[in-house]
Amino acid sequence: MGMGERENSGVSVLGRTIRIQGLKPRAVLGLLLGASLAGIWIANTANPVLVRVLSWLTLVTVGVLVGGLYWRLVLFDRSGFTAEDAYRTVRHRWQRIETIAVLGVVLSGSVYLGFGPGDGPFGPGHVALGIGVIAVLVLWVGLRWLAHALSTRWTVAARSTLLLAALASLAGFAWLETGTRLLDWVVRLAHVGAVSLWLGGAIWHNFVVLPSVRSSPEAGKAMKPQARAFRRHLPVVIPVVFITGVYQTAGLIGWSAPALLSSPIGHLIGFKLFVLTVLSGFVAAAFKRNG
Repeated sequence: MGMGERENSGVSVLGRTIRIQGLKPRAVLGLLLGASLAGIWIANTANPVLVRVLSWLTLVTVGVLVGGLYWRLVLFDRSGFTAEDAYRTVRHRWQRIETIAVLGVVLSGSVYLGFGPGDGPFGPGHVALGIGVIAVLVLWVGLRWLAHALSTRWTVAARSTLLLAALASLAGFAWLETGTRLLDWVVRLAHVGAVSLWLGGAIWHNFVVLPSVRSSPEAGKAMKPQARAFRRHLPVVIPVVFITGVYQTAGLIGWSAPALLSSPIGHLIGFKLFVLTVLSGFVAAAFKRNG
């Protein structure tokens, strides 16, 4: 994902050239969502379709909140804005996304837990996800009510705690999907954590950065360095997604190529690999253009 969406150059993927111009940021977001759905389908083959959908919605909403809050707390630079109106517009755009993500976490997480997946109502996965969901709601309500009364320092502290609550939810979610060995949980958490960072960045790029660039040159100047800073994370995110994905695949169907090619799970894995290849090529092209 990069800022140079208008370039006409292409990247070679599996012997075919894909135009960068045709791979718009919203298409990138769509590919990420599709790959995440395929991943949930693979990890939950024994569960009913409804549980798989709820699991995916929980992952997406928690992921958007985790990745989005990371951008807001780590990459967002208030000092880059010289016009107060531009800063306020960007802040309000993120607040709308944050609100939708929080409500999504609460609704999807609560319903998902209600179906009782995984380790029982008092297992570590249930407890972590449940506490995380409650904490996310309480902290967000507190931020909304007290935003005008809190200093910048306390607002940052509250939002950082909100990020920790979202991470607790993600950790609980990862445990519910594995719940066997500690190593499996760590690998799954690293996988969904990397996906969350990428997904949150894609949301920022589509619904905060690009609208800001189009509507205000002042906001665009402040947001472009943040987008470049996020892009520099991707050379780490992509290998983490790939390596942890390979480990999880081996745990499901082993290393047999015939098993991979002949099973429905294998087709989904192939789709995920295709998406990761396309997005990796897009990121590489963005680095080549912009550094």
